[in-house]
Amino acid sequence: MRHASDTSQGQSLATIDKERRIGAALSVSMRIASRALGGKGYTFWHFDANAGSGWNEKINTPGSPLVFWQVADVCLSGFKPAAFFCDLDVDAMRRLQSRLRSIPGSASASYLLPGDNQEGLEVFAECIRRSEKTKYAMGSVVIDPNGYYYRNPKGIGAPIYALQWFCREFPRIDIVLNLNIRTYQLQASQGHNVLPPREVLYGLNRKHWLVAQAHVSTGRFLLAVGRNFETGDHKNLQLYRHDSAEGEYILNMADGKRQGVLDGVSKL
Repeated sequence: MRHASDTSQGQSLATIDKERRIGAALSVSMRIASRALGGKGYTFWHFDANAGSGWNEKINTPGSPLVFWQVADVCLSGFKPAAFFCDLDVDAMRRLQSRLRSIPGSASASYLLPGDNQEGLEVFAECIRRSEKTKYAMGSVVIDPNGYYYRNPKGIGAPIYALQWFCREFPRIDIVLNLNIRTYQLQASQGHNVLPPREVLYGLNRKHWLVAQAHVSTGRFLLAVGRNFETGDHKNLQLYRHDSAEGEYILNMADGKRQGVLDGVSKL
């Protein structure tokens, strides 16, 4: 995965809340897969595009790779997990490898990919292709770039190009996005070539999206889980169908639409 103590505390709470939201999204994917096909010897494939070291040393809290294994221990039943963790920071990958060794069963089922996450996504896809038919593969891809759905000219950011073909080829793998909406609105206001959040979701070949929002000291975030199976709202996790009144409100706010556009849409 500052000078004023209040800011540091806010960042700490924001990071903890982010990992909880990602964990909640993964729990939905795992429970659905377990109910549908658990116990038949299939693999639950997982790819984390911005894995880091597995631990936020600044605030002493688990990062998304450890959250994946914690959630899998509780929510994934009857599947063999295969988790691929990617990050440009080679040293972070080494620290992650060390941490995974302390979790029973995780090290042998985890694959570390130091380098470009677009290339990592291709490696992940090829491993699935060699194991089973791509149209039946189940699992999750987490995109949490600590910013928006954007890739700079140096190749740093979300794997926005690779994700296009991946979503077409693997229709049963859920897509989990955690995007900083404040970053999007700043980039859009400065003329950067960034798509509005709603267009990002609709361009990823997933018919059904669950969305949630979070306001923290470091910005406003959109969490979105895309799949091709209808699951309904998960209100206990504050995840709403994108076409519900609550979901429309969340996406309109993420797109930066003014209050007049929101009249008649219930506020959360």
